[in-house]
Amino acid sequence: MKKKFYAVKRILAAVLTASIICSAVAGSVATVFAAQAVYEQKTTETLTRGVTYEENSRMTTNGIQNIYVVKVDLTESTLELKEVESKTEYGLKETTQKILTDNGAIAGVNSDFFGMAGKYSAGFGPVVRDGQRVSAGTSVNHDKNQYGSYVLDKNGNSVFTYFKTTAKFTNGTRTMDLASINKVTSMVFPIYFDKQAASSTADLDKRFGDLVKFVVQNNTITYISGSGETVNVPDDGYLIVMNNNYYTKDAWGYKVGDNVSMQVTSTIDFDQIDTAFGGGGLLLLKGQEAPATNIVAAGRQPRTAFGVSQDGKTAILMVVDGRGESIGATHAEMAALMRSYGAYEALHLDGGGSSTMVAKTVDDTVPQLKNVPSDQAQRKVIASVGVFQNAPMGEIEEIGITNENEHTQPGKPAEFKVYGLDAYKNKIPLSPADVTLEANGVAGNWNGFTFSPTTIGEYTVTATYTKNMGTSVVTPQVPEQTEEEPMENTENEEENTEENTETEEQPQETETQPVQPQMLTATANATCYPTARLGVANNDIKIKDVGQYAKIYVTAYDTQGFGRAVTNDATYTVANPAIGTMSGNVFTAKSKGSTYVKCSWGGHDTYVVVTVGKAPKVSAPSSTATPDQMKGIVEKQNDGALYLNITGQISYGNPSKIDGATYQAQRNRVRAAADSGADVTVYGGPCDVYTPTVQDSLTWNGSYGFMSKKGASIVLLAASKGIRATDPSQYGRLAMDLDAANDDNIIIVTDLTPSDYPSAAEANYFRAMLHKYVAQGKNVFVISGTGTAYWASVKDGVRYINLPDLWRPDGTPNGNVCMLKLRIDGKTVTYQPVKI
Repeated sequence: MKKKFYAVKRILAAVLTASIICSAVAGSVATVFAAQAVYEQKTTETLTRGVTYEENSRMTTNGIQNIYVVKVDLTESTLELKEVESKTEYGLKETTQKILTDNGAIAGVNSDFFGMAGKYSAGFGPVVRDGQRVSAGTSVNHDKNQYGSYVLDKNGNSVFTYFKTTAKFTNGTRTMDLASINKVTSMVFPIYFDKQAASSTADLDKRFGDLVKFVVQNNTITYISGSGETVNVPDDGYLIVMNNNYYTKDAWGYKVGDNVSMQVTSTIDFDQIDTAFGGGGLLLLKGQEAPATNIVAAGRQPRTAFGVSQDGKTAILMVVDGRGESIGATHAEMAALMRSYGAYEALHLDGGGSSTMVAKTVDDTVPQLKNVPSDQAQRKVIASVGVFQNAPMGEIEEIGITNENEHTQPGKPAEFKVYGLDAYKNKIPLSPADVTLEANGVAGNWNGFTFSPTTIGEYTVTATYTKNMGTSVVTPQVPEQTEEEPMENTENEEENTEENTETEEQPQETETQPVQPQMLTATANATCYPTARLGVANNDIKIKDVGQYAKIYVTAYDTQGFGRAVTNDATYTVANPAIGTMSGNVFTAKSKGSTYVKCSWGGHDTYVVVTVGKAPKVSAPSSTATPDQMKGIVEKQNDGALYLNITGQISYGNPSKIDGATYQAQRNRVRAAADSGADVTVYGGPCDVYTPTVQDSLTWNGSYGFMSKKGASIVLLAASKGIRATDPSQYGRLAMDLDAANDDNIIIVTDLTPSDYPSAAEANYFRAMLHKYVAQGKNVFVISGTGTAYWASVKDGVRYINLPDLWRPDGTPNGNVCMLKLRIDGKTVTYQPVKI
């Protein structure tokens, strides 16, 4: 920052101080959250020197908490932290993203509370920027402390307080109580208005048609306008603005030529403030949770907060999503979260639907929305706190590369972006001519930043930028000369001495030489795997009437289950053109009936049934697919590999409904198959087989289990209600065990596949957890045991397989029952479903 920051200082009324002491919660900073975290998924990125942005998705005992944090090094001289408002029009509500983008911020959050009604409003707290008072309200915190504020004084002290302001205007005979300084709301009472707000009252007069203005210069009323008359704000003065009714009834005693004065009092003298902005109730005081005021919403809500570390060197801006897949935070949880990120004192900013975090990350050209507002769209607010980088663009110090298509397939190119970064992480565009690009691991062709692989496999792209280091001045080496014998003629000694002296004083010759250029590199990893199958967003389209249309969207999936959109590349063939036609990916109905559309790309076909009207639906052929490369024949050999057999559910919920001999015979049949030809047997569902086995085994008991053997981590994961509702501690245990074992292969056996979790958000969370291990190059299997059918699919590098139960719901044996046999040898895995 351009100011000095020292420490956090607190200014509060004596009554409030006493209240805090009496209600302080005993305990250390590490207060236990009401929602205890069991697992976290974090990403952190440097936005500019001294500013980091973090996303933290926490699985807690109460659900997912999505947290977004910007941390600012307040000692960085080129950084600035301040509250800003609309640049379009004073008092206009706009989204946080627009406000911060228009003002040139690199990141920020929504800030002050404001009136919700209408297009225009004003924040409740004081606003000071660069030592200049911008605005202040006079109606808050006089009866009781409700709305907190952050103040940075000119001595570098950060202060969190309940700020109070009064403003009076007098001519010595009459005195007006002013509603605000530059805060425009309903204009029931007069306000002070200067150039910090606007250069004229034109916009104000559009909103209110009957305003009267006193023009004040040099402590003298120089002009009183007519009702609705627009006036300019003097450079060396200010206006007192009121509605005509107030002027007629209460301000008639003022006239042109009156000597007048402004009397402003505040908790902290405005002349001593460098930066200030308002918010909600205080959150942390001296590292402890502050009492919640009555304007702090109870329960778990979307929340925004701002805090400063104890040494005053770090600012923390935080948003927690709520009212959606993220549960939000209570007042106590928000205090604990802010404290965990280093805040010593903090306050709530406006929350609920206003909570918004924007940041300009390395992939962004302007600040982008990062959180998920509870209204599903950004609310228009009155102000936002922004982080500003004032350093000019410098020379390239490093380069970066991003991969737009980490997973591609033959026939689909991969797009890369290469950019430079200066010492402040300012992004500098680079063109393909500025760098050299090389792909290692596969062959292919470059066209600018676009790479088209011609072979398959994993590959690494290296970008190289040659930085010209300029020239340097050097002194050339002078060859040594042989020293001559001194002359005997003493008459020349004085002359020789003078000549030598003159020679020593002559400047040395120098020359300029180029400095060896510096090679800057950056790398990105990618894959090109064969296309395995095609998928469509909807394979059963219904169109009500002739002339209407529907769009078909096609995705190509590679052998590892990663998808690329091929909608615009696919070819479409209508089986019965009399029913409709295709133009691009758009089917237009010509007559009522039913047909199917063949979608083709990359040597594969998939089909979409289209029915127009209420016609009977036709059947389409089966889609083509490449068999999973890991699927094969597994027969136990003495070859050092690990052989693993896994079954689904063996027991039946009510065995008394089944003949005892039949029940025993069926269980023994499955048990005999599972126990043969394996080093480890896993009974992967409710099981009432209790006798010990010859080999190692894991038997399902409805709780977490773990085994690491020969490069494979084998996990029992209970998820009948979803993992969190069943036992949330499993997240932490799973991560700890997998990381500690660091096996190349992960086999998770569970009673419910993620796609069937009651919470789709948790399913996505669990998949993201698994992706971490896929990205590390590990083989990951999720094997569920439910229902009466076998199925298998590959998605985003994870193989999902379901093993059918031994019994049908009616208690009869399931003829489809099978087990899964796996052979694991290093990173090579082969699996085979075997019918029992």
